[in-house]
Amino acid sequence: MKRIKIVGLCLVAAFAFSALIASGASAATYYRCSAQKKGEYTESGCKTKSAKAHKGTFELAEVKACVAQKKGEYTESNCATKSAKAHKGTFEITTGRKFTATTGTATLKTPAFGPNNVVCSSSTATGELTGPKTGFETATFSGCEVLGFKCQSEGPNSTPSGKTGVIITSKLDSTLLGAGEKGKGFVGAKVEPGEVWTELVASGEHGPFSSEFYCEGAAALRTHQDPAEGSDLSGVDTPINAAPSTTGTTEFGEGKGESALLSETFSEEHFGGWGPPGGAPSSENTTGTVTYETGIEIKG
Repeated sequence: MKRIKIVGLCLVAAFAFSALIASGASAATYYRCSAQKKGEYTESGCKTKSAKAHKGTFELAEVKACVAQKKGEYTESNCATKSAKAHKGTFEITTGRKFTATTGTATLKTPAFGPNNVVCSSSTATGELTGPKTGFETATFSGCEVLGFKCQSEGPNSTPSGKTGVIITSKLDSTLLGAGEKGKGFVGAKVEPGEVWTELVASGEHGPFSSEFYCEGAAALRTHQDPAEGSDLSGVDTPINAAPSTTGTTEFGEGKGESALLSETFSEEHFGGWGPPGGAPSSENTTGTVTYETGIEIKG
């Protein structure tokens, strides 16, 4: 019986972040609470305002990976070059920006491929915020299968997992989208007032595919996550416009953000390789829960 190779899938966990208000159409921004002279808050959670203005010891500020600091270890604002002598620089890398995340069941649906949905029972992820609107993460999905056939990530366009049922994604860049902004996929959905989305794009060495996997005897998928090709994955973040928190969620699926992925199968018989040309529309359905090192707030 002919062996069918299943190649590729972009299953991604996206994770909610919280942040503080900034006005305008693309106002969504990550904020964190940190110690600061003449701040507006009295404790490290930035939940209690000082009785008098500028008399607190903590303040909300935009998340930054590198900040000006006396006796720092770096000589420039991107913290790329270390000073020749220890503590003689004027910039330093900030801490407390890492996060971990989990999801329950994650399902990739491609109507053109019939009932061959890819279902993973759970996932975990690790990542880091890198700026006021940006971050990155890598996700590991477990219990992945198509029609009961187990799948695992392999090469060349993926990080090999070496474990049955496990898919490891490429590096995924994340960007916050605020009210009035549009996702970059073919759907062209717009972020509504009162919403903030997290957009994910495969950016690592295997991009624009977040992973490639094989499943014995089942249908095949390889999913694009590349706005330049009209494919996009954006989910709705909660909570927003709230006090700093170490937890949040992002929900992906039909009617939630812009789940506008493009999937391909590998079939020498029908396509002579990957197809259909340009890919078939797909959607991802999952909800991610994130845990931050320090309290993060989003306001959009």
